[in-house]
Amino acid sequence: MVLVIGGHIRSGTTLLRNLCNSHPEIEITNEFNYFSGLGKSYTEHRRILLKRLWGETKSRGIKLPSLFGDYAFVTRYLFKIRGFRQNTIDAIAIESTLRSIFPKAHIIGDKTPRYVFLLDKLVAERGLSNLVIFRDCRDVASSVLVRIRSKWRKKHWKYNVDTAEKIAGRWVRGIEIMERNKDKIHIIRYEDLVLEPKRELIKLAKWLGVDPAGFSDSMVSNIRKRCIGKYKTALTKEELRTVMAIAGPMMEKLGYI
Repeated sequence: MVLVIGGHIRSGTTLLRNLCNSHPEIEITNEFNYFSGLGKSYTEHRRILLKRLWGETKSRGIKLPSLFGDYAFVTRYLFKIRGFRQNTIDAIAIESTLRSIFPKAHIIGDKTPRYVFLLDKLVAERGLSNLVIFRDCRDVASSVLVRIRSKWRKKHWKYNVDTAEKIAGRWVRGIEIMERNKDKIHIIRYEDLVLEPKRELIKLAKWLGVDPAGFSDSMVSNIRKRCIGKYKTALTKEELRTVMAIAGPMMEKLGYI
């Protein structure tokens, strides 16, 4: 299986990826974005991958081990997928490349939040399985704004999500795409994963076709439940009104209000 994990930023995609990677049969890379290059030439596919890497390098301070690790992986990946350069890059080419890098993994793939916006295309791609996680828009907005004002203040893309209005608008668009494709993907509600992780991981394992006992018990027990409802103290009244005005109807549909 080739697994693609997406969702709005600060919605639990990293938590979900880490849980998946705690399973001995799963190896999911972290935000290399190569599924955005499906249907592209090798040259364009390479450009998309390198743009992500160079953009991240310029926009934040990366520890040397992580920086060298990312460059080493990208170099290895591009060298191996070069064998498919005569054709457009499809899921078969990416899967073949990843399996050569992770030969022991039964399930391989990548986690990048923005994949949720590509679902219409990804679900039509033969050989891909799509996993999406979503979270209360109020908590998404508060978490993103906290990051924008601290760790993400130098991110080159921060202007896409630097206000409650922008965040809520993107959240609604992502949910609409998710809902449109819900019969073709597996969906996890962040709050359910945090409050009932074993139950949700059993359902996920069944969908993936793996043993649920393979997920790390220690990682499951360390999931932080206090992340739910932090918007109550993190958002201003004006920001909360903005979020509710834009995302309120969709939040009500999803049972948040």
